[in-house]
Amino acid sequence: MSVVRMLTRLTAVAALRGTTWADDRVFDSDNTPLNQVLTLNAEAKPYIVVYTDADNRAEINGTDLYGVTRELSLVLEIGVASKIEGETGGETIKTPLTDEGMEIALDMVESQAIAALLGDPQSDWAELLKGFVMRVNRMSGQRGASADRDRRWAARQLAIVCDVIGDQPPGVPVPEEHPIRKFIEVSKEHPEAEMDHAAEICAALAGQAGAPKWEQVQASLGARRIGLRAIGLAPLAQEFTTMAPEGGDDLTDTRGEAPILREIGHDDVDMNKDPSLGLIDEMVIRTDVGVIKPKPTKDKIVVDGDG
Repeated sequence: MSVVRMLTRLTAVAALRGTTWADDRVFDSDNTPLNQVLTLNAEAKPYIVVYTDADNRAEINGTDLYGVTRELSLVLEIGVASKIEGETGGETIKTPLTDEGMEIALDMVESQAIAALLGDPQSDWAELLKGFVMRVNRMSGQRGASADRDRRWAARQLAIVCDVIGDQPPGVPVPEEHPIRKFIEVSKEHPEAEMDHAAEICAALAGQAGAPKWEQVQASLGARRIGLRAIGLAPLAQEFTTMAPEGGDDLTDTRGEAPILREIGHDDVDMNKDPSLGLIDEMVIRTDVGVIKPKPTKDKIVVDGDG
C-alpha cells in the first residue's frame, strides 16, 4: 500500500467536489463504465472519476526505494450525457444536448477541474495537494464519445503526470509539517468531504513510535546491517573480531540505539595504557554502553623499539 498515492488521489477528489459543474458527483476509483453511469437517466449531470494509474519509480540506487524519483499519473475521467446548466462568473450558462454542446461542457468542466486542483489559492484541499505533488511534468488528454441506441454521451480522460513525494520508510516518524499530518487536520476542518476513513489511517500511521535511529537509516537506504556496521551506524556485536561482523548479539543501549563510538585506539596516542603491563598492548573501544575489548592476540606490540 502506498499512503502517498492514496492521499494524492483522495485529496484531488475532495478538491473537486462542489467546485465544478459536476458538483458533488466526483468519485474515487469508481469502476462503473462511464457509458453506463451517463445513461442512467435523462437528467444525468457531469460525472468525474479520479484514480491513480501508472506509478513509476526511477533512478534507484541499489535497494533505496524511498528517496528515488517517483512519477505518478493522476487521472480524471469526465463525462456528460445531457444538457448542462451551471454558473460561471456569476452568470448561468446552458449548453444544449448536442455534440457541440457536450464538447463545450467537457471543456468547461476540465478547465474548472484544473483550476480546482492546482489554481485555487483559497482551497485548503488544493493547497494540500501541492504538498504531495512537487512538480507537474506533463498533461495529456483523450476524447471518447458514443451515440449508442440514440443516446449520446461524451467523455474526456485527463492524465496529470507528476512527481510526488516518497512514502515514509518503515519505523521513521512522520514529521510535524508532513502532508500526511496536514491531511488529518484538513479532514477535521472539512467534514463535508467525508475523508474520515483515510484520516484514521493517517492518524494510526503518525502515532507509531519511531524505531531506533540506526534502523530508520537502514530502512531509508535499504542497506544491509553489515554495511551500516562498516560505517559505524549499526550496532557492533558483543563478541566481535572485526569492525563489521555479520553475526553476534547486537550491542545497543536501553533504547535500542547503536552505541556511539567515543574512543577507538589505532596508535600509541589513542590506545589505552594498561599500567599493570607497562605497555600499550591493547585497543579499547569506549561506547555509550561500556568498554569493549577485542579478543587478545598473540602478537606483541612494540613501542619505541622496546620488545
